Amino acid sequence: MKNAIATALYNILKADGTLTTALGGVASNGFKIYHVIARQNVAVPYITFGLLTGVALGTFADPRAIDDTMWWFNVFSKTGSKDAGDIALLLSDVLDNASLTVTGYSSLKCIYDFMGSDIYDVETQIYQIPLRYHIQVDKN
Repeated sequence: MKNAIATALYNILKADGTLTTALGGVASNGFKIYHVIARQNVAVPYITFGLLTGVALGTFADPRAIDDTMWWFNVFSKTGSKDAGDIALLLSDVLDNASLTVTGYSSLKCIYDFMGSDIYDVETQIYQIPLRYHIQVDKN
């Protein structure tokens, strides 16, 4: 299930033209959206994302019927914290209350949880903004 959600997240992010344009990505270079870790030497800006944790919430009928998964997203930019923040807002525009489609699940709901302060790495001169989202899934 986690890989299916990762694929659905990637697909919804790469489908947003405004976001992919801000990242400078195109189909030939993978849209600059990466599951867990970016390719080595990839040019910024780009986004990475991955599963942080998953918890079964359950229902009275089936304790495994609903899962609450937490996903992290990191936006990286070299042109400044404003650029990273602008891309983070575009990411939020795509994910806030988004409907994801995953086989075997009747609904997937994205719920905003957290956006952190910008982080600056002096060695790489790259800015990063972290975000977190809950993705709740109902099994068919």
